[in-house]
Amino acid sequence: MDGGETESLRDLAARVIDNGKAYLRAELTLVRQTMATKAALIGPAVAMIVAAILLVQAALTVLAASLGFLLARWLGLAGGLGVAALIVLAVAGLLVWVAIHRIKSIPK
Repeated sequence: MDGGETESLRDLAARVIDNGKAYLRAELTLVRQTMATKAALIGPAVAMIVAAILLVQAALTVLAASLGFLLARWLGLAGGLGVAALIVLAVAGLLVWVAIHRIKSIPK
């Protein structure tokens, strides 16, 4: 090998490294832009899910109050609303218990 071939191999290696760096930068830019686009598309859907959750909560509140007023016929107003509150708390506790057991069953 003479000096010219060694120099051309160095140039080739330098170009390969430069091209690799440029490719890596382009890939990172593509990933960032893809994630930003997905986040922008997901935003309105998340807002709609939050609104739906709030509406479900409002409906459950009305249902619990209605149950309390229905039970008030037999237990009085305070008794009916108290029993309705206990039922709602029991259902909430059951949901929390199920959620905790599901989280614990996730493999680590």
